[in-house]
Amino acid sequence: MSLIFVFPTLGFGLYCLNGEIGYFTLNIFCLGLQAFSIPGHVQYFCPMKKVNWGIGIPFSVILSVLGSLPILLHFSTDEVNLFLRSISYNLIITLLSWYIFHRVLESGYFNLSKGRGTYFAFCTFITIVLAFVLNFIFTTIIGFSIKPIMHSGSLRYFLLILFRGLMLGALISFVVNYLDVIREKQRNALVIEQLKQKQLEANLSSLKEQMSPHFLFNSLNSLISVIKRDSNGAVNFVIRLSEVYRYLLQHREHQTVSLKEELDFIDAYIFLLKVRFKNNIRVVVNIPEKYINTRIPPLTLQLLLENAVKHNIVSKTKPLDIEIGVDNQMIVVSNQVQPKVSLETSHGFGLGSMEEQYWLLAQKEILIKEDNNRFKVLLPLLI
Repeated sequence: MSLIFVFPTLGFGLYCLNGEIGYFTLNIFCLGLQAFSIPGHVQYFCPMKKVNWGIGIPFSVILSVLGSLPILLHFSTDEVNLFLRSISYNLIITLLSWYIFHRVLESGYFNLSKGRGTYFAFCTFITIVLAFVLNFIFTTIIGFSIKPIMHSGSLRYFLLILFRGLMLGALISFVVNYLDVIREKQRNALVIEQLKQKQLEANLSSLKEQMSPHFLFNSLNSLISVIKRDSNGAVNFVIRLSEVYRYLLQHREHQTVSLKEELDFIDAYIFLLKVRFKNNIRVVVNIPEKYINTRIPPLTLQLLLENAVKHNIVSKTKPLDIEIGVDNQMIVVSNQVQPKVSLETSHGFGLGSMEEQYWLLAQKEILIKEDNNRFKVLLPLLI
């Protein structure tokens, strides 16, 4: 049985010197396990790609040095040699344990959801076995004595090796397990984030589906009223309405659009409003050029214009003035307050849905104010 552990020990050393030789040696070790018909997940002990050596190597070096420091208390040449041998002994045990413990975790051999006690016991046992086998290699095969830390043939010799394997196994398995728990939390956080993103996209899609029939309903109502008054104007209305719906179809799958695209769309929509209300509605758009390439959710400005018309009187005696501008990195849409006696029927998409849309997209809130007899909605610009 001791020869079974010689292969991974030599393989790891060769791996440090030459990756291809080490890879070959460890695969020979795998074949040896299969030849001895050792049960378990033999295939999981082939060289792994991710063993977190960035932490494993520094940790192993520090642990090996600390475990060998008592030898230097004698301050003699012999003890310095023993110190170096002891470090080599500890380092090989630690690196091999680090490698094997990672492989055991990846193998899925232990059901960690029911607790990790069995995993810790197995890892500690492996390290104890490695400690005895490596001591045999050092003292018998290589001929490097590591006295006085271990006196061959005595009970103290046996207990020292047992204690060293026990302590190293416990420490290494704890660190490897801790890193695995952190990785598992990161994986879970990533999955949760992906699920949130999918939920966000589904919610946005739902909001857009609410918007489309709502806008169509109001447009058809407008078209009916225009046809009754002006058949020629109805033709122009239909042309502009087709432009509006072309924009809607082109951007229905987009979460945001450039402010320039939205303003071009609003220009067509304002035409529709002017056909319907003639000079009883005035819309002033004053957006500085530097904000043209910022982004907002599609159809946002159209919704605010539509809400202003829906909730306020638009007549010759009380024309409705609407202003669209920018203040402190926010688009401001404002209109004077002249509420209707009876409101139009609501179809389910309003400022509340817009607030939800902004929050889903950028975790930003819109601001709603009413002062000096003007109703204002402030929309954050998205970069």
